[in-house]
Amino acid sequence: MRADRCCLLVLLPLLLPSAALAAKPPMVSWGKPGVTLAAYREDAVQCGRQGYYLDVSNTEAAKVFKDASRQLENNENNITASAMTGDTNRIMNMAVDSARIVERTQPARRMKEVRTLLQDTVAACLQARGYRQFRLTDSQQRRLRAFRLGSPERHAYLHGLASDPAVLETQQL
Repeated sequence: MRADRCCLLVLLPLLLPSAALAAKPPMVSWGKPGVTLAAYREDAVQCGRQGYYLDVSNTEAAKVFKDASRQLENNENNITASAMTGDTNRIMNMAVDSARIVERTQPARRMKEVRTLLQDTVAACLQARGYRQFRLTDSQQRRLRAFRLGSPERHAYLHGLASDPAVLETQQL
């Protein structure tokens, strides 16, 4: 029984990535019936720029990051001063303080907030131009992965799907 448990513990890390991949959400894209390749590319660039140039400096996430950066900078200055005096207890307390500041900031959550804001900006632009989201089938995803990111072939393949009214109708979200 102990050997079985040992084998399970060894195999568990190998099985978890497989389970995570199986739960991967399907790929989605944006399309508009009959859109030309030139218009499709131009709309993608224009909407992408709206997201790229969006000013996020006054968001809650940016304010939290700014405040945490100021606190961490103060801690760093204090640590340097304490290092010169050899006050190791104070240095350790400030190091723990720095860790708490980072923990309170919740950087992953804040970055997700900003990412969502940027994605929502791009989505609103595409929707205003008449685009709608559709889900790629497994076979379409496999075919898409065969093309190099950014390649003209990949763009042409996605455009073929995104401009096809039948694809948009049957695969819409």
